[in-house]
Amino acid sequence: MLRARVGSLPSDLKALFAIIDDADCTEELRTLAAAAVFYSLSPAGLIPAKEGALALADQAIAVRCVLDEARRGAPERTKVHAEADPDTWAGLEHEIELLGGLLGDVWPAVRDGWRAIGMQGLKGKTPKQVAADPEVSTWLYAMVDEAVALRDIDEQAIIREVQKEPLVAKLSARLHNRKRA
Repeated sequence: MLRARVGSLPSDLKALFAIIDDADCTEELRTLAAAAVFYSLSPAGLIPAKEGALALADQAIAVRCVLDEARRGAPERTKVHAEADPDTWAGLEHEIELLGGLLGDVWPAVRDGWRAIGMQGLKGKTPKQVAADPEVSTWLYAMVDEAVALRDIDEQAIIREVQKEPLVAKLSARLHNRKRA
């Protein structure tokens, strides 16, 4: 499941932009979606960008967490989004359960750990600005478009690296180091 979500990360990010641009979603939800987009651009994730496919798995987890939070917090709005983009939304509840089982004890920290990094924003822009200003949202979309175009997703690296043991070990180590800091 996670390997597939790494491959679908570009389209899943577009689902976040659909939330960001939806004036019928709360500002809080739009800000959270923007934070996940910023997180996906940050080199300093729970698993740093230099880790390759594992870092992409970390980003995919953050996106799934936001979509799940949207599903639970705004079910009527997300139903509209799910109908428009069924591939991104189908099976979300089950995927969250699988992630919880896969990550075990580190799941609660991972589920929320990306927020602090994502909320910092990037290049002087914040998630709150993205949610409030369509021009800033357009700027962020261009940033993602460029990053996705430059990103080389090696399917074999995903298969090789996105496995339970390395993923859980990296996340556990990073979370342990963050607690000590």
